[in-house]
Amino acid sequence: MDAPQQVAEFIRTGCELAKWYERQSCTLLQELYLRRVFFELLNHIADPLVHTCIRQQCLEQIYKPLLALKRYYKARRKGLNKFYLLEREARIISHEFNPYS
Repeated sequence: MDAPQQVAEFIRTGCELAKWYERQSCTLLQELYLRRVFFELLNHIADPLVHTCIRQQCLEQIYKPLLALKRYYKARRKGLNKFYLLEREARIISHEFNPYS
C-alpha cells in the first residue's frame, strides 16, 4: 500500500469510528476519534523521522478530519472557538514543518 492510500485509510477508519459513536449518541467518543486522527496527522507532519511521502500526504489530507471536526463543533454551543484553535494549530504546524519546502 502506498503513502496516499495508507493515510486515506487511516483517516477513513477514524472517521467511520467517529460516525459510529455519533449514531450511538456518544459525542465525547466521537470528538475523541476525530481529534485523534487530526493530531496524529499533525504529529506525522512535524516528525522529521517519518518518510517525506507520508508527511506530504498527511499535509494534503489533513482537511478531511478538520472538516469533520468543523461539522462536529458547529453543532455544539461555543464549539467554533475550539475549532478555530485547532485550525490555527494546523496552520502553524503545516507552515513550520512543510515537507514540500
